[in-house]
Amino acid sequence: MKYFILILFLLINPLLLNAQEIKIIKPAKSFKTSFAIVVDNKTFAQCETEVMAYKKSVEDDSLSAFILISDWQDPRIIRDELKKLYSGKPSLEGAVFVGDIPIPMIRNAQHMTSAFKLDEERYPWFRSACPSDRFYEDFDLIFNNLGRDTVNTLCHYYSLAPESPQRIHKEIYSGRIIPSGDAAGKYAAISRYLSKVVKQKKNPEPIDKAFIYTGHGYHSESLSSWADERILLSELFPQLFRGPGRFEYWNHTMSNDIKDIVMTRLQDPDLDLAIFHAHGSDDMQLLSSYPIPQNTQENIESVKLYLRSKVRSARDRKQDVAKTIEYFKSEFDVPDSWFEGAFVDSVIAADSVMNYRLDIYLQDIRSMKPAPKYIMFDQCFNASFHQNEYVAGEYVFGDNGVINGEGNAVNCLQDKYADELIGLFNYSVRTGLRLREINNLETHIIGDPTFRFANKEGLNFNYLLRDELRKNEKLWRQLYKSQYPVLRSLALRRLKEIKGNGFSDELLALYDKEQSFEARTTIVKMIGDINDKNFVPLLRKSVNDPYEFIRRKSAEFMGETGDTSLIRPMANQLINDESDRVSYQLRESMKFLDIEKSAEVFEQEMKKYPDYIRNKKMLDAFKFSVERTKIWVYDELLVHLYSDTLKLRSRLSEARTFRNYKFHQVIPQIVKLVLDVNQPLELRVHCSEALGWFNLSNRRFEIMTALEPLVAKQDTPDKLRAELVRTLNRLRTGPNDVMLP
Repeated sequence: MKYFILILFLLINPLLLNAQEIKIIKPAKSFKTSFAIVVDNKTFAQCETEVMAYKKSVEDDSLSAFILISDWQDPRIIRDELKKLYSGKPSLEGAVFVGDIPIPMIRNAQHMTSAFKLDEERYPWFRSACPSDRFYEDFDLIFNNLGRDTVNTLCHYYSLAPESPQRIHKEIYSGRIIPSGDAAGKYAAISRYLSKVVKQKKNPEPIDKAFIYTGHGYHSESLSSWADERILLSELFPQLFRGPGRFEYWNHTMSNDIKDIVMTRLQDPDLDLAIFHAHGSDDMQLLSSYPIPQNTQENIESVKLYLRSKVRSARDRKQDVAKTIEYFKSEFDVPDSWFEGAFVDSVIAADSVMNYRLDIYLQDIRSMKPAPKYIMFDQCFNASFHQNEYVAGEYVFGDNGVINGEGNAVNCLQDKYADELIGLFNYSVRTGLRLREINNLETHIIGDPTFRFANKEGLNFNYLLRDELRKNEKLWRQLYKSQYPVLRSLALRRLKEIKGNGFSDELLALYDKEQSFEARTTIVKMIGDINDKNFVPLLRKSVNDPYEFIRRKSAEFMGETGDTSLIRPMANQLINDESDRVSYQLRESMKFLDIEKSAEVFEQEMKKYPDYIRNKKMLDAFKFSVERTKIWVYDELLVHLYSDTLKLRSRLSEARTFRNYKFHQVIPQIVKLVLDVNQPLELRVHCSEALGWFNLSNRRFEIMTALEPLVAKQDTPDKLRAELVRTLNRLRTGPNDVMLP
């Protein structure tokens, strides 16, 4: 019955495209670009006064504003309307979706996310699809309609078509005005929020005070990375590093009461901007871990807390508690007394209070009045606007000072280039225009995307991001000479768009001259995106860059290239680099290039250094890691992949491993499996998809040559052909975002 309903919906759905009644309120003022306010009938009826006031405030900020009102039932209708406005005059630059606007849930596009790789066949669609308004923003992407969710009726499922571009390039930006929490109060929340926005737009303020917080586990706890971000942000917001500006830079290790500190600082009425780098979920910001013990007794109490939690977990999972206690007694050589109190109410309550003080929950957000106009949630799931309740929605639509929350609808990569182009905010650039430059599937603005800060000198660079200036080479060459690093970074992007691969030689020469962390990172990104003869020579330099983030990305790129000539410089850098994060990436990347050769070369390089204990330990650890990797890859992964006695589900899981662990030596075995007609179809499809992740490899052409004939064969199953087409497109065009390969 379920499938009959879905088929019936798909049959009648095209009729809805022509039946939708849309009311359009046109702009009262004409400017160079326009903006669309997309709102459902009921929300407009309940909030008309506030929506009209918001429209006027947008136009007062030099944007022509349309209002599109309907009983929206199909995302494709909205997309078509936005396309029309984009093609018209004035051209559309962005949109905001107010109220109950359909949410596109995208499948078969995990390569466009930074980290989201949940098994789409194993998990429910609502969980394994990525909510993404890239559906509305990128008009070149091609989607296949899969139907509407019968429970979460705002959600509509789409598959990214194999023949679609496999990279995002947004024509417009967007934002979501969709409150978190009680549905009965959502119209009051929308009205209150729009009134807050209108008031703010009358008196935009510059960025005078910022708060940046790094939580436990982020940056892999690398102090080098944490310290270098401060240098980057000093380039982008120099006024915060001299009076009367203020730059607050917090780390979770600074206090055992860090939650109280964070909540206090967020309510500072003078705070303008906040950034969270931490783990998260849709209903929590994970700030900290258990306090670091400072003496023997605190160490003992910390172990006791850990053991009590393990015993409780065993009980909750219906495991044998007595056996669990015996296991930990044997493992850690601890007495029975250290497990006492695990099931005593007063101890459980005390432990719960301690756990509660580690993180920020929805009720915490509701209890305070956060002040920053803009908050970046560089955290997993904090902007899950398809859920009834979500962190970013609590901040933005509460009775407080927050106008914008930028966050992720699903999990996101830890340590990604989160601060990319954020310096544009210093020059009155709209938050939506900045996010239009960043192309991943999961990141969204919650709130008004036309929000902008002021600039004390009256600088307003919004005009620089208009489409009509994208191809003005003379302008961008002039702007590359700017004193502002973020403008140089933007100029490099535009010059690369204009010159294409022909800009590569110039970029390589500029790398040696560029002094800015921001602009130098952009150079690495642009050359990586071109991926030509200059990529490897650049990486030989950039793996020793002063900026830790560039070194780490360079170490990652080295493993992606497939070029084994890089193993020796990588080994040398591994011995000397002070960042744990860079060192870890170098170790992994060397093995991706050649497992056996990496150990051989590392030992040769280590002999050039003094015979100290630290160096011996490092060499022994690397050799052990290599031996373990050899067993894992050759005796486990490949054996399981080809095993005809192992369950298919387990074989598929092994194939998915190569999405993250790109061992170039196994490419022939994966290709062979795809070509083998005697292998299960699902396994061939999964292996084809895995090969698409080698899109920076110097062996990508070898993969393409092997797979292309299979697409042309008449007896190739349709499902495999579709995945092959998608994989070949990915190999030809490269990663969606080279910084997130």
